[in-house]
Amino acid sequence: MNSRKYVAGAAAFAMALSMAGCGGSGSGSSVSSNEILKVGTTQELSGIFNPMYSSTAYDQWVVNMVYQSMLAYTADSEIKPVLAESLPEVSEDGMTLTYKLKADQKFSDGSTLDGDDVKYTFTLMADPEYIGGYNDGTCNFIEGWDEYQNGDAEEVSGITVSDDKLTVTFKCATPDIDAANTIGTIMIMPDDQFEYTKGNLEEYQNLAPENIIGSGPYKLNKYDKSAGASVVLNENYTGDGDYKIKSIVIRTIEDGTEVANLKSGEIDYLPEEIQPTVIGPASMVETLTTDHYFRAAQGYFGFNAAGGATVDPAVRQALAYATNRAEFVDAYYQWPDGVASDEIKDVSTGYVPAIFWSPVGSGTGSIVTGEEQLDGLVTYDYDIEKAKQILDDAGWTVGADGIREKDGQKLEIKFLATENNSVLDMLLPIIIKSYKELGVDLKQNTVDFNTLVTTTDPSNEDSNEDWNAFFMALTFTGLSNTSMNAAEGYTEVNGKKVPGGNNYPKIFDEELNGYLTAGKETGDPAVSEENYRKAMVRASELVPFLGIYGNNLFNIYNKRVEGLVTGPVCNWSQALDGASLNLDAQIQASDAGEDEAATTEAASDEATTESSAA
Repeated sequence: MNSRKYVAGAAAFAMALSMAGCGGSGSGSSVSSNEILKVGTTQELSGIFNPMYSSTAYDQWVVNMVYQSMLAYTADSEIKPVLAESLPEVSEDGMTLTYKLKADQKFSDGSTLDGDDVKYTFTLMADPEYIGGYNDGTCNFIEGWDEYQNGDAEEVSGITVSDDKLTVTFKCATPDIDAANTIGTIMIMPDDQFEYTKGNLEEYQNLAPENIIGSGPYKLNKYDKSAGASVVLNENYTGDGDYKIKSIVIRTIEDGTEVANLKSGEIDYLPEEIQPTVIGPASMVETLTTDHYFRAAQGYFGFNAAGGATVDPAVRQALAYATNRAEFVDAYYQWPDGVASDEIKDVSTGYVPAIFWSPVGSGTGSIVTGEEQLDGLVTYDYDIEKAKQILDDAGWTVGADGIREKDGQKLEIKFLATENNSVLDMLLPIIIKSYKELGVDLKQNTVDFNTLVTTTDPSNEDSNEDWNAFFMALTFTGLSNTSMNAAEGYTEVNGKKVPGGNNYPKIFDEELNGYLTAGKETGDPAVSEENYRKAMVRASELVPFLGIYGNNLFNIYNKRVEGLVTGPVCNWSQALDGASLNLDAQIQASDAGEDEAATTEAASDEATTESSAA
């Protein structure tokens, strides 16, 4: 969805793969090209595969294959044990959670995974110097967390490990509605990779891709910023599941070449596609098939609440009313005439969210999709006259040049856009027209996706004046509303307000944060839902985020890919158990010329992947 244009030739990528084992203590096992699942993306991976710091969905694909958590979601959105032998035991008052680990589990370097690694992982996230995505109150309900993060404590006292190292007990200082799943879905890291002392996380912050060590079914084989990444089966894997696919390549392809690359065999699998102009033509190709599911995500505008004109809530509200989201959704999600199968045309693709919120949130998702109305919720249906009135009332008057100003400040909106982005290609002309009519001086700055993420990062205080608005999408990885605490809430660390890991606008509203906290810090589902609904109303008044669209996600793939079953909170990288490649059916494009070209291309990519030390 956030597309970048890259040219990564098959020969260059084959060379990268063939060099993957150089300098390592590889196993020497080889994988032929027809045993490799080639996954395509138009987005460059940043190479941050450390689960404590990984912040993009694309990097997270690698994290999901290399690391494991005690629990995980299935394609049916059910929680299942992974490193744990069963779901956790929860005390009657909900304040004590006990996880029993499976015995004899290993990391990819051959070392044993046990309860000490679990406690160690959580200790790293509680470190006073940690500034990653979990430094947002995600786990501060654990007893002793605050004392370790903000005080002199030498350990997180609420986490204890049994003598046999197979039972880990977490005691809660406060109730938490999603404690069991929050704890259970944290990826576990080895406790002996680095010498750790409190306050020193430099080695973890700078963890190189080639040094990642997890317990998952795969380990990193090669990473190249321009070409992509590859993983191979972890020979030390001791977990459950039937992982038949020996190697997976995540390949960066040029935007606009998705269908051609699928037809030629350059890629086998194009995950999480939203563009009808890609899905429609692909659905007409005999050798390809698709599946789809409701997307646990939203595309959105984020408005800077910490710098520039958008600090004023009236400006954010006016911009929301002046953004014709319905016009965009109606235009973008039209199937192209004559180049979409009848089956695909029957699938409803996009919708305008009533609010930026998790569309799969427990008890609240139906409000997002418009199936349920919520009293007091401001939905920001397009109304340019109302937008003008809001700015008039707030003292933003139109100057001689047509640009509004207040107290000598021009209403300038610095919009960060990503290049070759099909959503923005259609959406920007819509807002350029309406924002101009509103009296806004819109300044567009086009950057690559990783620069966008770095610039708007909630922990980046130096960029507050560099932007006012941006477009991105956020995927919600579970069914709980607690994900919104990370998006619109904050915590107090050493007397300083720290925004949630996804709180890009840096919205620090005491009332909103109070509702979010009350919704999280309870064991009563009814109390939790009541407070999250109040938070929805307050968030709609403040509008730090404007939900632009929600949609279905489509996976497009060669018919030789079998058994890869995905769902809203279980994407392809989490669903590889049972997936396989039909090696007797190397399906190529039906057109004779394209078939010949694909055969030639495959021959040039006949590289051998060497298993290197993770």
